[in-house]
Amino acid sequence: MIFGRLTLFSVGLMTLFFSVDLSFAENEIPEVSRISELSLATENVVIFKDGYFLIVKKGIATTDGDGKVFTNEVPDSAILGSFWAIAQQGKINSMVAGWEASETEDKREINCTTVMEIVTANLGASCSLRIRGEKSEVVKGVLLKVLANRELMPEKNNRTVHGQHDSVGGAVESEVLVDTILGTHFLLRTETGDMMIAADSVSNLTVEGMKTTLKQNMKKLKREKKLTFDFGLPNTEVELSLMYFCPGIRWIPTYRLNLTDKPFVFKGDASGTEAKRAAAKTAEILMQGEIINDSEDLIDVPLHVVVGVPNFRFKASPSPMVLEASLKNVLPAAAPQVMGNQAVDQFDNGMFSNALYSQTTSDFRSSRATGNSEGVVDGLSADLTASSGNDLFVYELKPMSLKKGERASVRILKADVAYRDIYTWNVTVQHSPYQFASGRNRRSPLVVSDSEVWHQIDLINDTNVPWTTGAAMLVDGFQPLAQELLTYTSPGGICRLPMTVSVDLKAKVDDKETGRELNAIKWRNSNYSLVKGKISAELANNKESEVPVEVSLRFGGKANTVSDEGTTKLEGFNPNDWSNQGGDPINNSTVVNWKASVAPGECFKPTVEYEFYLRN
Repeated sequence: MIFGRLTLFSVGLMTLFFSVDLSFAENEIPEVSRISELSLATENVVIFKDGYFLIVKKGIATTDGDGKVFTNEVPDSAILGSFWAIAQQGKINSMVAGWEASETEDKREINCTTVMEIVTANLGASCSLRIRGEKSEVVKGVLLKVLANRELMPEKNNRTVHGQHDSVGGAVESEVLVDTILGTHFLLRTETGDMMIAADSVSNLTVEGMKTTLKQNMKKLKREKKLTFDFGLPNTEVELSLMYFCPGIRWIPTYRLNLTDKPFVFKGDASGTEAKRAAAKTAEILMQGEIINDSEDLIDVPLHVVVGVPNFRFKASPSPMVLEASLKNVLPAAAPQVMGNQAVDQFDNGMFSNALYSQTTSDFRSSRATGNSEGVVDGLSADLTASSGNDLFVYELKPMSLKKGERASVRILKADVAYRDIYTWNVTVQHSPYQFASGRNRRSPLVVSDSEVWHQIDLINDTNVPWTTGAAMLVDGFQPLAQELLTYTSPGGICRLPMTVSVDLKAKVDDKETGRELNAIKWRNSNYSLVKGKISAELANNKESEVPVEVSLRFGGKANTVSDEGTTKLEGFNPNDWSNQGGDPINNSTVVNWKASVAPGECFKPTVEYEFYLRN
């Protein structure tokens, strides 16, 4: 008997498998076809931050008489060159991907919703009906015939569905055709003869014992993807693994940093390092992975989340085995230099260029700041394992279930680490290329950036695992302090996180011209004057405790004398050092950095004596 869902098989030169809404009873399914279908189970999923993942599935089946096994679980978007079938037993001679078409016929009972359907269901019955018109009349007779053809037409509420997927990703195209009455008139046999009546002219139809349902023929068409593997060994149990890389699952790391005043005690040998000398406090760092699954159902599967993003040159090009897009011009698009053209990578549209999905490293680096010290990673042995190699670091999570469309948040790391406060002031002094000496005002025109002193923290990775780039919430208990981007930090490294502008540290800068020598040099057929000046900075600490500060000063020109053990970096011409981006390439750009500790109520007052050239 037939009921519920139909699964139809045929065995011969081709093994067919398709599923529709009807099925044979369980004991009617040919057993020989069932065992040649691979039973695939997901063994492992490796998730990257850029929205791509690697999946490994394993399947076991017994080959048919031709030595073949098959599966309908065909991935939709595996990338070019990443789709591999690996035999665990025997050898795979070939893997063939294709579409398999099938159709089934059935009948169903539907409710009549039109006059033509009522007439069709009650042919041969006596009736009376009223026809619309100026002279509404009642006509009696026998329903004789419908003047219509019956054809299979696409069902309105179940039209062709392209790219429909089941829970494991197998692509299906399906369509339902139903027996449709194509006509507008019927015949009524009356005492005076046969009368042709337009169905839409009938305002009332009376039939004794009226039938209101109708048997309707239907045909279901289906195209389903299929992978066939030829082992060349008939009636033999085989095992294989499928591996492919595709988009659809990503993970986003997020952090919570709880800053405390508890002193931090370094472990291991960190003697002589800056981290050891500096007074460090304890921060509790928690990292969680927010996993987004838009691909396929994962049931009790081990998940691996990766720190780092691998280089996949053809990630925007689908594999031909997924039966999706055309591969025309794939190589010219992915490697224009190889194909001798300058085609622009049309796929590099910034979709995943956000720092959360890439491996961004902080501009502030340090060499193994904590030596061989180790932090305590909470639950590393129980909740996850971690491994590294080939510039990628992998956190292995416990098996979990996550269906398509679901999101999950999984704790990955918890540790106590060291941090220290630092107050930074970055200031740029801009000169004007049009300034001239004046007896009334020898002060140079000056544009100074906002004198904001930022409170930042240097976070020291005292654990034995790296921190990947992600959003970080800084808190003091439940009091939010700031949110910033924590950049990639290797074990023993330091990353700097801005918190807020300090209201208790005030800063100002003054620039004065101290001398001028006309026609000091001739360059590119132009005479230049040598201008000398002095920049005086002042940073006042209005806090109740001593604070460490770092001051960075940039200006156009060359430093001659720097106070307070400041370090000087001489760079090439920078138009940003000059108002309206003026200036002249004859001048360098100079950056001076100071580090100091400022006691409560005291001021740090560094100075720089400099020179630069102005065209006469």
